[in-house]
Amino acid sequence: MAARGTGVDPTRDIVTADLPFDEEAADLWQPALPRLPQALAGSETAFLASLESTGRGAGLTQSVPVAELLDAYSRGRELVSEWMLASGDDRAEAAARRLLTFEHVALTRIAAGYSDGLGETIDRLRRIAEESSPFDVDSGTMRPGPLGERLSLEVERCQRMDLSLGLLELSADAHGESGRATAKPERADPRQIGVCLRENLRRYDSVGLTDDGAFVLVLPDISRRGLAGAAERLRRELDTCGGHRGGSAPEFRFALAHYDYVDVNAQEMLVLLGRSLDHAREAGQPIAWA
Repeated sequence: MAARGTGVDPTRDIVTADLPFDEEAADLWQPALPRLPQALAGSETAFLASLESTGRGAGLTQSVPVAELLDAYSRGRELVSEWMLASGDDRAEAAARRLLTFEHVALTRIAAGYSDGLGETIDRLRRIAEESSPFDVDSGTMRPGPLGERLSLEVERCQRMDLSLGLLELSADAHGESGRATAKPERADPRQIGVCLRENLRRYDSVGLTDDGAFVLVLPDISRRGLAGAAERLRRELDTCGGHRGGSAPEFRFALAHYDYVDVNAQEMLVLLGRSLDHAREAGQPIAWA
């Protein structure tokens, strides 16, 4: 500590002062000290921004609880005030009072920075979870990769157990839309469609998305007639569910494929379904068989 009566300027020399901060207080105060003279002179913007930045970093890393960080600021403020008052300078007492006046604002900015950092951490973890999930966020159905894996497993199972396999691909197109569907058709609500499809599936059926955003249903152990009936039922159910956010309802188009004996691989099945769905659009038909 500086000795009383040395005549140092407490609002300037604090920048180079060797104060016995503990670790948490040092993390807050050392980056902020160069901006303290300006804050004591009446403009604390840069000083508070430094504190908020440190709080954000702590929120990102979760290196220290926010309560401990706030306590660390107050401990550091007491050390700074003591050092300035020990100088014996006439300006020291006014500087210490000035520092105390914006302590509440400083604590608020630290907490705000911590909250921002914590929010970014949560968002990052959520993105990681979504990216690693086999399910699409919007529709709640399987992503294209997991869908292909599931279809490959069903192909192997049907071949091994001599079961039939039915596939149904559908798109929800805005009226007048041509070409391949997009993952988020203009007025279609993927989540509503996904919920409607899952509610009308058997427990061992599967539903997912293609790379083009069309829905694919994998229906093992089903007859050709049963597949056609399932398509008609889904058309009625989707009209009831709505599947759109406003305006005119989308046009639902279906492509169906049935295999009494599974003799092609999953990728070939998906290619054939996609072509059939394109044909249904071009011909203006609601249903096309592969």
